[in-house]
Amino acid sequence: MQHGPEVSDADWDDRLDPDLVPIVLAAREKMALRPPLHSVTPEQMRVRAKAEFVPWNADPVELRRVTDFTLPAASGAKAIPVRLYEPDSRDSDGCVVHFHGGGWTIGDLDLEDAPLRWMARAGRFAVLSIDYRLAPEHRFPAALEDGEAVFRLMGTIGTPVDADPDRIVLSGMSAGANIALGTALRLRDAGGRQPCGLALQYGAYSDQETTSSVRCFGNGRYGLSLASMRYFWENYAGPADGPRHPHAVPLKADLAGLPPVFMNHAGMDVLADDSLLLAEALGKAGVLVEHKAYAGAIHGFTQYVKISRLAQTALEETAAAIAVMLKR
Repeated sequence: MQHGPEVSDADWDDRLDPDLVPIVLAAREKMALRPPLHSVTPEQMRVRAKAEFVPWNADPVELRRVTDFTLPAASGAKAIPVRLYEPDSRDSDGCVVHFHGGGWTIGDLDLEDAPLRWMARAGRFAVLSIDYRLAPEHRFPAALEDGEAVFRLMGTIGTPVDADPDRIVLSGMSAGANIALGTALRLRDAGGRQPCGLALQYGAYSDQETTSSVRCFGNGRYGLSLASMRYFWENYAGPADGPRHPHAVPLKADLAGLPPVFMNHAGMDVLADDSLLLAEALGKAGVLVEHKAYAGAIHGFTQYVKISRLAQTALEETAAAIAVMLKR
């Protein structure tokens, strides 16, 4: 793995992207004054996360239109809230279907509003953000069922999304990248229409705890901790000693037959090696994969797009890759 021997926090601090230093230092101050994320209830976690990202989503990038509505779910579940981002002009009649992060437990349509606006504008494509059902109230495969339901509605008569159903990219950040990939595996196994590409950013693909990135960053000094990931995995996929489906833990899955994948990871992230392992496994399965690494980045760094040039670069490079997929 890329990280090699463990080093001290001070040494890792020197490797942080300068724009992200004040964010990390402020987070450490908060951590010292309140219970860790995984020790509070899911509802408390959601309230905390929603409040923390309000300033990062304030003064949003202007687009031609941003619309909230619902789409029908499968199997009698409640309607799925969605948000459609439409830039001033589009270079493709396709669409990106996006799943937000948050450990399968936190998040809503507001969580990644700023980065999604940036991507839509940079790539000149529409983005449909999905407010899928959250764990632990709705465990696996509820989020994938919502993803599949939305995908199958794209391009159908009466759906208020103007998109070519054969030009749909599934996208996600963190746990959302896991859901995008799991949805693609579910669609592949069901047969029929498939997405034309996947865009996966700093995702969770394995429940392993022995990687070097876990050893280096699992203490949570740079954001996401191993303790939080254990909690999130159990919320979503069940106990660690129980069976976990390959669609929930994609590095356990047969990855053959997936569409082209663009993926990235943050170098200073407990999940960094998940992406390295996935890129390797995708290549061995014959899947076309492009992989970008951002060495000085922390988990979730694209949410700080307002101040971080590294986040802006990552979103622009992701948008460029998606734009290519939508035109294939």
